[in-house]
Amino acid sequence: MNTEGKMTNNGVKSAVRTLRILEFFESATVPVSLGDLSSNLCLPKSSAHNLVYTLIEEGYLQKVSHNSFELNSNIKRSVGWVGGMDGVIRRAAAKEMDRLLVLFEESVVLGVPNDKYDVKITGFRQSSQLMSYSLLKSPIIPGWCTSLGHAILSFLPEDESYKYIDNVSKVSLTPKTLTSTIAIMNRLRVCRHRGYSLSIDERFEGASGVAVPILDESGLPRAALNMVMLTPRFFKRKDIIIQEVKKSVKTIENVLFKKHDNNNIRQLSVR
Repeated sequence: MNTEGKMTNNGVKSAVRTLRILEFFESATVPVSLGDLSSNLCLPKSSAHNLVYTLIEEGYLQKVSHNSFELNSNIKRSVGWVGGMDGVIRRAAAKEMDRLLVLFEESVVLGVPNDKYDVKITGFRQSSQLMSYSLLKSPIIPGWCTSLGHAILSFLPEDESYKYIDNVSKVSLTPKTLTSTIAIMNRLRVCRHRGYSLSIDERFEGASGVAVPILDESGLPRAALNMVMLTPRFFKRKDIIIQEVKKSVKTIENVLFKKHDNNNIRQLSVR
């Protein structure tokens, strides 16, 4: 038996679990129990217990109650590294997402592009209204047929967007879903011109919203902010919703790319 190799594999597994735990706590909006942590990350309860208490000793987590934990308050207040670039963007967007949720009482979504040009949901504020739009935990959603995806794709170099749109499998999800490469590319040009994307019953019938790209200093998209709700409620306040989401994105961009001298952010490639 290769004892050294076995120890190395165990060490790697423990390191990965530790990073996943930190990312989970960084994205949590309320204190987390060991049971919730174990369930969400598919960890043995004993491993979750040992790693959480180690992170408490090292100053990364803090105990809130007998079985309730959260990220250390000093880390939460910093721009920090926890969660990687997704975490930096999520923290920068948190206050504005909260503001939009209070202002409109509708769901707010933050997404970042992955290496396949689809969108990873990294932040979410759920509306408390009955019959509100909801998302599964940490999903990946398609870029070609969503407002978040269109907001991001529209500010990429057009040849990159075209290559993705032309090669991705496209099927009609609703009667309003665009499946033609030419039609989607024309839509992206409109989105780029006006600075935001709209999705009206295109992925789910009865759900509509707006997404605004979060651009770095070179004009490339690092993420997008989206408000989504039932279609009648969207049209009732469409103009003011678009205005406020754009306002929030400007604030987030200032936090990320102007107020902080963060070379890691500036040098990060879209992919």
